[in-house]
Amino acid sequence: MENATGIENAAYRQTILDTLQTAIDDTSPVVRAKAAEALGKLGDAATIPTLLARLTDDSASVRSSIARALGAIGSETALPALLQTLQDSNPNVRQSGTEALGNLGADAAIPGLLATLQDESASVRQSGAEALGNLGAEAAIPGLLHTLRDEDADVRTTAAEALGKMGADAALPGLLQQVENDDVRVRQVAAIALGKLGDEAAIPILMRLLQDADAIVRESAIEALGCIAEYRSVA
Repeated sequence: MENATGIENAAYRQTILDTLQTAIDDTSPVVRAKAAEALGKLGDAATIPTLLARLTDDSASVRSSIARALGAIGSETALPALLQTLQDSNPNVRQSGTEALGNLGADAAIPGLLATLQDESASVRQSGAEALGNLGAEAAIPGLLHTLRDEDADVRTTAAEALGKMGADAALPGLLQQVENDDVRVRQVAAIALGKLGDEAAIPILMRLLQDADAIVRESAIEALGCIAEYRSVA
């Protein structure tokens, strides 16, 4: 029977695993990074110790590739080490670690992911918001609501999308408060999130936003009303 990697011959598969685990110690960081990437694609939990041993590699690109590989394998064995990557000096490594933690889907990762919402790198903050949305943990709602005020538009939008995945009962009250915010950017993304919730309780608020002084808020309110209408018609 064909396994998940598409390699039917067990001997070939083991040869590849052995070769890649040797290559991860290559003198070239490019080769080490590619080896880590390939190990992640193979998805064999037996390679986790090898990957963990290289997570302190001198090369940021290697550390980043290893973090992504550990996330692809998806074993919570790697959770403590991946949490450590959130403290890495390189933002690309922190982002890869954040994405990997989101892939693990472990509640134990939530405190660390919440901390990424305060990272100096917008890419890390955005990945943190996305990961928290995928986890769907209500404990993340206050942090995501605060992130609607982020200075970066992509981060704000991702936080809104994440809140839209949380479920109406949990996220609706906080979002309804945000549509009264003085910051037009916050009102805009709050409207987007309300649309993604798909809850009819948001309709009166969105109708009121159609009178907002800012066109971008009115546009988002219309889009949100369309999302709710589509959601309700499908449901």
